[in-house]
Amino acid sequence: MSPQNNRYADILDYDWNHDSLPNRMPMSQRAKIFLPFAALTGYNEALEDTLRAEIAEMEEKHEDELNVVRSSELE
Repeated sequence: MSPQNNRYADILDYDWNHDSLPNRMPMSQRAKIFLPFAALTGYNEALEDTLRAEIAEMEEKHEDELNVVRSSELE
């Protein structure tokens, strides 16, 4: 065993009895703790705003290109 592992030797092979842990929360309740958590609050709205701006910019660009083609056809 390496010197670093020696300091953990007493717990590496420890037989953990999970039933003896006090106030163990049922697995079905654990996920409920994290449901209200939103790490990226506002991300979807920001993404939608960015997409709308990009789409509007692309539509303007294509509109300008179409106008150039139409004006050259009229000449």
